[in-house]
Amino acid sequence: MRPLLLALALAAAAPASAAAKLPFIPDDYARALADARARKVPLVVDVWAPW
Repeated sequence: MRPLLLALALAAAAPASAAAKLPFIPDDYARALADARARKVPLVVDVWAPW
């Protein structure tokens, strides 16, 4: 329970400018991967299906 509360507290304390630091690159995996490697940050891939 405590780790969950800590995670929620940290998420609530995150600055509003965090979105500016996490750009969304639609439909260009190669560019997203190159950008992540250049910035030395993890790449998050969001996938979904309509079914």
